[in-house]
Amino acid sequence: GRLLCHVLHGVVRDGSRISCENFILRSFASYLLREVPFASLRSDTRFYTMMGADKVKVSFFKTFVASMQKRDPDFGKGCYVDSTPLPNDIDGNPFNALCCHGVASSEVMTRLILVLDERSGLPVWYDIIPGNVLDINTVMLIVNDVADTLGIEIDSLVLDAGYVSKELVQTFHIGTEKTIIGRMPARKGYPYKTLYWNVKELIGKGKYAFVRKHHAYFGIRKRIDLFEQEIYAYVYVDQYNALKRFSDYLVEHEDEFQLLKTKDKDWMTVKHGYFVLLSNIDTTPAELLTEYFGRTDIEVVFKTSKEYLDLLPLSKWTDITVRGKILHDIINTIALLLFRKTMKPSGLSTSEIFGRCQSLMCSNNRRGIVTVETPNKQVKQYYKLSGVNIPAHVKVEAYRKSIGLKM
Repeated sequence: GRLLCHVLHGVVRDGSRISCENFILRSFASYLLREVPFASLRSDTRFYTMMGADKVKVSFFKTFVASMQKRDPDFGKGCYVDSTPLPNDIDGNPFNALCCHGVASSEVMTRLILVLDERSGLPVWYDIIPGNVLDINTVMLIVNDVADTLGIEIDSLVLDAGYVSKELVQTFHIGTEKTIIGRMPARKGYPYKTLYWNVKELIGKGKYAFVRKHHAYFGIRKRIDLFEQEIYAYVYVDQYNALKRFSDYLVEHEDEFQLLKTKDKDWMTVKHGYFVLLSNIDTTPAELLTEYFGRTDIEVVFKTSKEYLDLLPLSKWTDITVRGKILHDIINTIALLLFRKTMKPSGLSTSEIFGRCQSLMCSNNRRGIVTVETPNKQVKQYYKLSGVNIPAHVKVEAYRKSIGLKM
């Protein structure tokens, strides 16, 4: 009952600041979930403590994966690991750590590591760790957890530059079964700028040009030795970003630019569009970039989810309640992503649908029958898109039984 209250509030409230207690009391759910003490929903420590138990997480994902595999037998057969930061300033959060991003900034954060189904982008497992330290041991621990718990084999990894390491390259090089795509760090030990000088004369030639997402790219593949292992380095220049940001740089730093050596001036023309992807996948630069973009699009989905669902451990202070809050938010995210997928053909936003469908008033006649306000034609159409027929009356006990609630 508590879970249903929090999921309804988390997803359907559409980003509003209404409390869980008030949201449920204003909805039909208050007739169904009467065993829940609604006042406790303001700060439901009991709920988040229960949700934080490892057995609850395992039970949920086993049930979810089994349910999805009934719809799509291939669900979970192709998975990859990605991660997203959860910056926050919550004192006492046991999963927070101060993380440095280059030399310019640092931030306190928790990192959410996601195991995602390749075709749907839906989570099949996750973990949380302090900060942004994601080493090979952490990655392999998650890979093994998913295999042991769900019987799912992760066959690929997609990682940002901060997580590419010597150990990672030595584990996932050319010839290994599992695949990797990672951005090469621009730091000592990696031939980041060396690769640029190797291909400099080819940049701008039509043979190596292609278009992705309305940007023109230069791309070339090089087979290199890195940390005594062979791996492919895919060298790219996003020519749109390189030119735009170089122009901005010239406007603001004209005098500085004139003092640079000729070699450094050349580098500045591509610096802000240049990047290298490391992979053990043997393909074309255009195809690899498409695959990389297809997976990092999930970052956009989870950015939206963090803003929309408050995917942060707000006001949670212990290890178990933080874990419970994250599991609750992951469940909300899955529900929202599935609903968006279902509604995508309609062309309507979830905000529009939720807003319209919350407008119906309900009244209980105290004999266990709820009368539903007669909707107008437009509201009927919104419910129809969701596959829901609006009844004039609802027998509460019958409906509770139909959704698995105890009588």
